[in-house]
Amino acid sequence: MSLINPDLFQSGLEMLRRLRDLDETKDIAQKWQSVYTGISVICNRKTPFHRDTKGRPEWFDVLSSYSDPSTTPRLVLEDIGLDLQYSSGTVVGFCGSVLKHGVEAWGVGDRICYAHFMRESVRDRLDVTPAGWVYRHNYLPDLKKTSHDDDMCVIGDLENDPMDVN
Repeated sequence: MSLINPDLFQSGLEMLRRLRDLDETKDIAQKWQSVYTGISVICNRKTPFHRDTKGRPEWFDVLSSYSDPSTTPRLVLEDIGLDLQYSSGTVVGFCGSVLKHGVEAWGVGDRICYAHFMRESVRDRLDVTPAGWVYRHNYLPDLKKTSHDDDMCVIGDLENDPMDVN
């Protein structure tokens, strides 16, 4: 996460630090080794198409997939028409609150997915400043400035794409 969204990583670290300081959560928080506030384990099942509703649109979820070599899972990001090969060892980060996603059949064999996510309710309760959107200048600060460098990238809005360096 520190590479995908450094602010979200720092926000997650701060939430974990605060959880470790609270009497009611410190014992389990000392054992928790993720900046994410939750992890779902999905084994051998389809994942219906959905949007994650308990995070924030600008936050990245991270999915990691492990499976028998004989499996052929596909991660579909329905809103943008993307169908990704989702073989063992694949890690995908995306805004799960924004993009409708799911995994249909995966063929034969066993499959497991770890879905890492943040909960807005945890951030709110701990009074941690929310991480914002990621912009091009977070990664490529030396590129020539354009007239819309501070705009968000909106899916389907090609005229205002902050990745356009013309």
